[in-house]
Amino acid sequence: MKFSVPLIGILTFSICLCLHILIWRWWYPRRRVVVLLLLFIILPLLFIIGYIVLECLECLPSIMPFTLAEWSMIYLLHFALSFAYILSYPAIEAVSPSLAISLMVGDSNPQGMLHEDLLHVFGDEIVLEPRIQDLIEAGLIIETNGYFTVTSRGITFVKCFILLRRLLGLPIGKG
Repeated sequence: MKFSVPLIGILTFSICLCLHILIWRWWYPRRRVVVLLLLFIILPLLFIIGYIVLECLECLPSIMPFTLAEWSMIYLLHFALSFAYILSYPAIEAVSPSLAISLMVGDSNPQGMLHEDLLHVFGDEIVLEPRIQDLIEAGLIIETNGYFTVTSRGITFVKCFILLRRLLGLPIGKG
């Protein structure tokens, strides 16, 4: 394997990450995970396939002469990095109560903050409401007449997590 193979895989991921940042600054999509999958998984795959086809048809000069196996390794590395990023993205995007508490305590007066003051700050609008909105936007739950119900997509999502927790030997419904 050439040294440039992992380098190209990392470079491909870095380019997608830069595109992701630029797109989010210009347009904040409603279905963020779908856009991330298109940007990080589909777009590079189409680019690599297109490059290989054009190279085989001798339409492009062979500036990156890789074998099909090396292209596969490049995409596999890119895919692994991208999927790890996509799976961690909701945690990056969400409000972290621990970080918010740390910032509030750090910004408070020299003697600190009272426990009661923290309890008043973290109500439903900070912790609960953003999570509900994320579930609605993802199409996992819907609200009808003030009641929330799980969609068929939500049921499938929950069943996958239950299966994973069972495989890992973790209790169902606990963090």
